[in-house]
Amino acid sequence: MPAQVQPLTKPPRTEQPRSEDRVQQPKPLTDFYGEDRHELVQKLAYQHWETRGSPLGSPEIDWFAAEKAMRAYLLASGIELGPDEDLYS
Repeated sequence: MPAQVQPLTKPPRTEQPRSEDRVQQPKPLTDFYGEDRHELVQKLAYQHWETRGSPLGSPEIDWFAAEKAMRAYLLASGIELGPDEDLYS
């Protein structure tokens, strides 16, 4: 005797909010393999610090140099900066 086959049924449809009901959450600006810009500046600042011989104090020197390099690279590559030419927003 052949086995009885049950008809396929669709799962119950859940109500999805309409696009105008959804609230857009701001996303961090990402570039370069999906990393956000703050993380990239952080890694670049660390590389600057290591290149300078890992001195004590004055971390802002490396951070500002990393931001300047990142901004120059983004502008040269045609990637848009945030509003008011801000690197992070």
